[in-house]
Amino acid sequence: MRRLFLTFAAALGCLLAPQQAAAAELRITLNELAGVVQAVLGPSKLHLDNKPGGLFSGGTGSSWTIAGKETAIPLPAKSFRLMGSTYAYYVEDLNSKSISVTAAPAAVRLMLAFEDKAADLKGACVSGDCGLATALPKIIWKSGTVTIDVVPVRLGSSITLQVKNVAIGGLMSAKCGGAGIIADGACSVALTFAKRTIANLKPEIAATLKAKVNDSATQEAVANGLKTYLAVGPAGEIAITGVTSDAKSVRITFALPGDAGG
Repeated sequence: MRRLFLTFAAALGCLLAPQQAAAAELRITLNELAGVVQAVLGPSKLHLDNKPGGLFSGGTGSSWTIAGKETAIPLPAKSFRLMGSTYAYYVEDLNSKSISVTAAPAAVRLMLAFEDKAADLKGACVSGDCGLATALPKIIWKSGTVTIDVVPVRLGSSITLQVKNVAIGGLMSAKCGGAGIIADGACSVALTFAKRTIANLKPEIAATLKAKVNDSATQEAVANGLKTYLAVGPAGEIAITGVTSDAKSVRITFALPGDAGG
């Protein structure tokens, strides 16, 4: 991160010389950018909680706090009809514990790990006679992670981070609990639906997170967080005029305050 400060300082030093054109460009590696992103997004938190009560409100108990801005995540519980009743699986009070940021091919990668190394997805009955409510299969999410690949893009006269890809990691498995022949027989009836929940849940979480991080409010919050690193000494805050990336580095063109072309 300090190296990035020095890179900006060197470029701006040239701009401050007499008769020098007030525009320049610099190239930074993705490793250098990852250090800045770690400083800005390191404190971010992901909270997943769509337990019953949130079933009919779009699962808005879940939230994502990024660059100091908390945003609700619409993540409804996964429901299914079985034998005249409606059941659902949901996550309850699952929180990220850390974010690590590293360089990836043509991107910067954010890796979120969760506090619980083996989180339970709870099963509940939503409506009907609920005959299988106590026999629903257990779903365990072991070593859950969220991996988000982002690239820097221009936003007005600043920089923000646009999501390229989101992947949900860790092993989700469904099994019956061995509570006796009758209970296991009932559980096996619901096992197919539990496995279907697993198959759909990961891509749905990924798509929802991608949409939320790429929405305009979050993009603006990230840009505001990065602004701190776009000001050097007496030159003040620089104005970004272009951002392009390749497999290993980022090219940034910029101008001094008052000289940006827009």
